[in-house]
Amino acid sequence: MLGLQLRQEFRNRVLKGTAIDFNQEVSGEKSAVDFLEITYPSNDLLKAIEAIGPRQSRPVVMIGERGQGKSHLLTALYHTLVDANATSDWLDKWSNRLKRPEISGLQLRSNMHVIAESLQRQNYKFLWDLLLDRHPHGDYIRGKWEALGERKTDVLGYDLLLELVKRQPTAIILDEFQTWYDALTNTKQYPWKNWAFNFIQNLTEIAKEYPDLLILVVSVRNGNSDAYQQIHRVNPVLVDFKGEYARRDRKRLLLHRLFENRANVLDTDILKIINVHLNEYNRLLEIPESDRESVQQDFVESWPFSPNFLQLLEDQVLIATDAQETRDLIKILANLYKQQSEQTHIITAASFSIQEDRGGITALLDSVSNEYHATLREKAMRNLQSVWDAANKDMVPHAAGIISALWLRSLALDKLAGAERSVLQVDITQDRPIDDNSFLVEMDMIVDNSFNIHEQGNKLVFRQEENPQSKLLSFARNDRIFSDGSDIEQLAKEIRYIIGGSEDVARKYRVIVLKKNWQFNPWDQLDTNEHPSSWDNRIPIIVLPENCDEEVLGVWLSQHISFKRNTIRFLLPKQGVENIYTKSSMNELIVLSRAILKANDWKQNESEYRALHQKYQKQLYDRLETLFDRFAVLSIWNYSEPKKCEFAFEAHHAKGKSIPEAIDTIIRRDIFAPEDFDELIEIMAQNDEPVSRLLSELQEPRAGGKECIAWLGETEVKEKIIRLCSKGKIAIDLRGMEVLVRKVEESEEEAWNRMKGKLGTGSHLSQTFIKLPTSIPSSSQISGTSEAISDQDTEQSSLGYVHTSRFGVPGISEGRSAETGSSTASTTTANLGWTPTKSIFDEAPVNDVKLFETPPTSSLNLIGKIESWGINQTTTVKEITIKIDKLTGGQLQNLLRSLPDGVTYGLTLNKEES
Repeated sequence: MLGLQLRQEFRNRVLKGTAIDFNQEVSGEKSAVDFLEITYPSNDLLKAIEAIGPRQSRPVVMIGERGQGKSHLLTALYHTLVDANATSDWLDKWSNRLKRPEISGLQLRSNMHVIAESLQRQNYKFLWDLLLDRHPHGDYIRGKWEALGERKTDVLGYDLLLELVKRQPTAIILDEFQTWYDALTNTKQYPWKNWAFNFIQNLTEIAKEYPDLLILVVSVRNGNSDAYQQIHRVNPVLVDFKGEYARRDRKRLLLHRLFENRANVLDTDILKIINVHLNEYNRLLEIPESDRESVQQDFVESWPFSPNFLQLLEDQVLIATDAQETRDLIKILANLYKQQSEQTHIITAASFSIQEDRGGITALLDSVSNEYHATLREKAMRNLQSVWDAANKDMVPHAAGIISALWLRSLALDKLAGAERSVLQVDITQDRPIDDNSFLVEMDMIVDNSFNIHEQGNKLVFRQEENPQSKLLSFARNDRIFSDGSDIEQLAKEIRYIIGGSEDVARKYRVIVLKKNWQFNPWDQLDTNEHPSSWDNRIPIIVLPENCDEEVLGVWLSQHISFKRNTIRFLLPKQGVENIYTKSSMNELIVLSRAILKANDWKQNESEYRALHQKYQKQLYDRLETLFDRFAVLSIWNYSEPKKCEFAFEAHHAKGKSIPEAIDTIIRRDIFAPEDFDELIEIMAQNDEPVSRLLSELQEPRAGGKECIAWLGETEVKEKIIRLCSKGKIAIDLRGMEVLVRKVEESEEEAWNRMKGKLGTGSHLSQTFIKLPTSIPSSSQISGTSEAISDQDTEQSSLGYVHTSRFGVPGISEGRSAETGSSTASTTTANLGWTPTKSIFDEAPVNDVKLFETPPTSSLNLIGKIESWGINQTTTVKEITIKIDKLTGGQLQNLLRSLPDGVTYGLTLNKEES
C-alpha cells in the first residue's frame, strides 16, 4: 500500500498493549525525542503547551472519556517541561512541515520541577504525600508540618504549600484525577474526600495567583464531578477534544502514531488508488457535489483507513460496547493493517474478517470484552457458512466481506446499529466497481440464508435472536430436507389451484399438472383419479413443467395417451424456462413452495410463521399466474411417425384461473373449423349414426393426415348439433321417443328454444341418432293427418300393428322378423298425405367394405397400422383374421385370456406332435 510502514513496535506478530501508560512514559524509559517522534502536534496539544508557557496563570484541565488521547497529551506536556530543547526542535520541524510558523513561536519553560502521576494506580491516599515525596524540598516542608504538634492541620496548609513551590517552582501533572477523587471515602471517621477537596482548593489558588511558581494540569472524564468543579472555580484552560479541528487532529495523531512514514505518502498517490472506492462512495451514498471536495480530503487524510470506518470504531463500536481498560484502538488498527493483502487499496469495515482467529478481530474482541458481541460473531460465522451451503461461493463472492462489515456495524449503539445495503456495497468496493444488480442479487441470497440478519427499516442488522424469515428461507434452500419430493408435490398442488381451483373451472375442465419425470413416467407420480383411464367428460388441460417442441409432444402423446387424444390441451411455461421442478436454491418456485410447506408446519406453534405462509403463498401465486403463457392443441396426427405430428401453439394472454376459459375462447374463435364439423355431421346424418359415435370421432385425431377438428367439449358439441338441427340441416331421433326437426313454420330461434337441452347424456347418446331432415315427415303434415290416422287405429290394431312407432308417428307399427332379425314395417301411406323420398323403414344401407392386409409383425406395429388405416375406437370392422406363425401353449393361453368379453371367437390351429 504505497510503501506504508508500521512503526517497529507494531511489526511483531503479537502486540503488547499500545495505549500510553502515563506512569511508565514519565519514568524516564523513553526520551523526550523518542516520544515526540510519535506525537502529532494537534491543536489541543499546542493549546495545552501554550497554556503552561511563561506568563500563563490558569490551570489546565483535559476533559474527555477514555480513548480520547488525554494520556498521550499529558505525556507530551511532561516532556516539553523536562526537555525544552528537544521540544523546541520538534516544534520547528512540524512548523515547517505544516507551514505554520506560529508553532515554532511557542514559548517553553525550562526551570520547573515536574511531578507527574497517573492517580488511577492509587499509590497515594493524599495528594500532599505525592508532592512531599517527589519535591526536592518535600522532606523539609513535611518536617515543618509535623513540628506543628497539636496545631498540625489535617490538610497541608496554604502557607506550607506556597513555601514549597517558592523553594522550587513546580509543575504538577495528574492523570485520571477524577478516577482517584471519586474513589475516596467521605465518612465522619474518614473524611478523606473533604480533605482532598480543601487541598485542591489550595493548589488551584496558588496556581492562579503564582503561575510562575506552580503549574497544575489534570485530566478528568467529565465535568460533573466535584473534583472538576473545584478546579473549574478558578476558570482553567479546558482541552475537551471538541474543537473545530479535534476530529481531524485525532485522526492525524493516530496515523502518525501507527506509521513511521505516513507523512511522506503523497496525496496524489493516495487519490489514484482510492479513486474507484471514493467515486462509488459519492454515488451510492448520494453525496452532493458541493460536499465532495471535503469528502475527498477526509478520505485522503484518513488513508489507509476509510474515514467512516474510523468513525465507526471510535464513536460507535468502542463506546457502545462499554470497553474496559484493555481497549486499544491503535492495537486494533495495527493488527488489522497487517492482515491486508496487496490487493487492498483502502481498509473498510469489510476488511475485518470474522473468520480470523488472530489480528484485528481478536484485538477488537479483547478490547470490547463483551460476551454478547463475541457470541454475535459466532452467529455471524454460522450465517456465513449457511450462505455458502445454500449457494456456490462463486455466486456470493463478497459474502465474507459483507457479513463481516454488517457484524461490525451491528456492534454500534441501538439506533446506529446495522447498515443500509448501499453502505455495505461501499465497504466491499476496492479497485473495481461492483455491478448494482449483481450486488442486489448477492445481498438477497445472503439475507435469505442468514438466520440472524434482521430488517430494521431500510437497514440490515445482526441480532442474537433468529430471524424467522431468514430461517424459513434457509430451510427452503436446503435440498436435503426435501429429498422425499414433498416440495415438488406442493408446487404441483399450487399450480393446480392457481389454474383450475375455482368451481367454475373445475366443472368444465380437468387440470392435470405433470411432475418432473413427465416425459417417461407421467402417471406414476399422480393419483389414479388423474390417470387417463379415470377421465370424465371434462376437457383435460395438461400442464407441462417445461417447454417442448412438436416432436416431443407427438412422441409423448403416442406413448402415454391411447384414446381421446384430440381432447387434450397442453399448457406450457414461458419460453426459456427450465423444468420448474429442478431442485436448486436458485429455483424460486421450488424455494417458495418449500417455504409455504415449512411455514404451514411451523405456524401451528409459532404465530410469526402464519404471516410468512401468507406472504410466500402470495409471492408464489403472483409468479404462477403468468408463468404458463402458451398452450398447444393437436393439429395433424401421425401415429406411424409421431415426431411428425403437428400442433397449434397459441398465446392466451390470461392469468391464473382465467386461463382455461381463455384457451377455450381462442380454440372456438381461431382454431375450430366449423365447415369441417358440419361436413362430419352431414356424413353422420347420411349414415344415421348415433351421437355417441360423433363424440367418439371428435375426441380422436383424424387419420390420413387430415387436420383435426378441435374438441370443444361434450356440452359445446351437443349445442352445435342442436343448432344445426334448428337450422333444418339435420334431424335428431331421441331414442325413438321423439324426433327433433325444424318445422316449416318455425324460425331458427324458435326451433332452438324448443330443442335445446333435449339431448341426453351417457348411454342415451348411443340411442340418439343423427339423420337427414328429408327422412323425417314435417310436423305440420303430421299434425294435419292425425285425425285420419286415428280413424284407422282399430283396423290396424286388428292386423297386429302397434300404434306408435319409434318416431312417435301414430298408425306406424314396427316389428322384427324372428328368422332374419331385420326390421319389418307395414303401413298404409296413402292416408298420411305425404310420400317420403326414402322410407324410414327401409333396410339400412350397406356400407362399403374395404379390405386391408399386413404380413405378420409386432403388436405395436399392428396398432400403428390400424390407426394409419383410419380405424379408431368406434370404427366397425368385420371378419377379422389374425394370423400367428407360431405360439407356445402358454402364449396362446395368455392371448385368449386377454380377448375382450362379449365377443365370440372361432379357433383353428395346427398342433405339432412329438
